[in-house]
Amino acid sequence: MADFTKVKEWIKDADAVIVTAGNGMAKEEGLDILSEENFDDQFGKIADKYDVHTIGDALDKKFDSWSEQWSFWSELVNEYSLQYEPCETMQALKQILKDKDYFIATSTFAHFFENAGFKENSIFDAFGDWTKMQCSSGINHGQKDDREVVKRFLKAIKENNVTEDLVPKCEDCNSPMELHMPLNANFFPDTDANTRFRWFLTGNEDKKVVVLELGVDETSPQLLDPMVKLVEQFPNWKYVAADLADEDMPDDLKKRAAGFATNSHDVLMNLTK
Repeated sequence: MADFTKVKEWIKDADAVIVTAGNGMAKEEGLDILSEENFDDQFGKIADKYDVHTIGDALDKKFDSWSEQWSFWSELVNEYSLQYEPCETMQALKQILKDKDYFIATSTFAHFFENAGFKENSIFDAFGDWTKMQCSSGINHGQKDDREVVKRFLKAIKENNVTEDLVPKCEDCNSPMELHMPLNANFFPDTDANTRFRWFLTGNEDKKVVVLELGVDETSPQLLDPMVKLVEQFPNWKYVAADLADEDMPDDLKKRAAGFATNSHDVLMNLTK
């Protein structure tokens, strides 16, 4: 296993830290979209009607009505985002980054990092953010905050008064709005955040940089292989992976990489000891 003392020195000496966070980090914050545990108990009607048994499967399913869709989405956004409180894993990451220039690129979409107090201009939500919504027409009319919509649906659900009138509509074309996520071919990434991320990468090419990978797996390959390639390209950069082992690293990175083959929680707890 890699040496935590060495990695602590790398981070201490770094001019900047780039965090890539994926499904493994989302699990630490309580959201496992691939788990069947408790889904049928919590969303029994949805599970039976559409034969879906995970959050991921349900997000991929087109429901019979927009009001039914938004009712389900609202319960998810409320539980995992509106009611979210950072766990000790996220608090440890905040401690590591508190005096650092940083950028976070994440495939998690539950607004975790924003809610935890990280700088919003330093976050790229590669798979969108379900506290925002976009037009379902397939035309990019921008994104809008959906948290007030979620609250209205939650109130209607409680009062057993969900109607199609509650479904948010696009201000430009009056099409129903949907979550800002890659649920279908209509997804438009946040190009502004993507541009900020690219400028951050460019601006730190010649500096001492640590890439800290937290729970990135095959569900978000764009946050894995391209970042490894960047570290290979820039000799002052180092790569630290929670999930990968040392032997998984490319040969030319062996001296500039550390793999712990564990989870994000264990890595961050050890880095803050």
